Amino acid sequence: MTAFRAAALALTVLVGACAEPDKDVPPSADGGERAVTAAPERVDAERVDSARLQSRITASGSIAARRVTELGAEVPGPLLAIHVDVGSSVEQGAELFRIDPGTYEMALAEARAALTLARAEARHAEQEEKRVDSLLASRSVSRQHYEQVRTQAEVARARVTQMEARTARASRDLERTRVRAPYAGSIVARLAHEGAMAGNGPVLVLQESGTLEAVVNVPEATPVPVRPGDPVELFVEALDRPLGSHVERVSDRIDPATRTYEVRCPVPDPSRSVKAGAYVRAELAPARAHPLPVVARDALLTRDGQPYVLRVVDGVVTPVAVRVGVVDEQHAELLDGIAAGDVVVRGEAVRRLAAGQRVEPVLDASAQPVAAAASSAEPVP
Repeated sequence: MTAFRAAALALTVLVGACAEPDKDVPPSADGGERAVTAAPERVDAERVDSARLQSRITASGSIAARRVTELGAEVPGPLLAIHVDVGSSVEQGAELFRIDPGTYEMALAEARAALTLARAEARHAEQEEKRVDSLLASRSVSRQHYEQVRTQAEVARARVTQMEARTARASRDLERTRVRAPYAGSIVARLAHEGAMAGNGPVLVLQESGTLEAVVNVPEATPVPVRPGDPVELFVEALDRPLGSHVERVSDRIDPATRTYEVRCPVPDPSRSVKAGAYVRAELAPARAHPLPVVARDALLTRDGQPYVLRVVDGVVTPVAVRVGVVDEQHAELLDGIAAGDVVVRGEAVRRLAAGQRVEPVLDASAQPVAAAASSAEPVP
């Protein structure tokens, strides 16, 4: 009986405790059941910044001289002497080779003699014209005779002009038998030897000395177009470290076969270790002309191949489709859909939040403005 009474007493105490009101939760305002409302989820977020991200483009090509000229004879004739060979360095105006001048010396002498004769005939014709003109005044000769004499004087003067031109041409042809360097450079090829007949093809190939240039082919499909002034690093086999350079010229034409366009960059090589024709790999770092909205990479979400960001407006999540441009290790450039100053969700919450969900964005106050950084057009996760 004692055990039964003890159990009954314990059950009575337990029922009384359950019947006491909850002192920690206040009753609802209308006296009915208490309303239960979920608090907004706190999520990591950032305010969209603007920046000019740099792309990283790799291209290949060759080292080339600014000018390479095939030099031949401007007048035909046998090669009398070639003064240089492959590897010779020459200054501007230096004589490189000579054509046998015999024929041209004779032509000049003949032209000069013909000029002397024409000038003598012209002086005689002018004197005759003056004499007949004085007789015409006294009516000792007819007008017809005077016109004939004047015409002969004009023909003689024209013949002098003709002979002067022929003499100048013969003198120039004789000078052309000496072929000179149009600019300072070095001989990179010799295509003929003494005794060969010149005039039908090049004799020497001259390469301009001084700064070389890298000629590389940049793919058409790059996130940022290459412009003059963009920084470049050049990697050449002859050197143990890259050369810093910049884009000097950009072709306006795209090769329809390779879908690339030509870019030229100077090669600063004081050691003269780099040679024309060498293979070169270039890493170009073009930047946007104007800053664009930039977000952290972990703010991006891709669904069915379409990238999104979750924008927060008045505490409500809204997925926004975007186009992504340059992407680096930390940031992604947005071409449209989002503006600087918008608040977007970042971190692990991006993959699980639903449209219309209420959140409390927690901005990182210690975040620094995005700086321009080298990047590559890699796929968005």
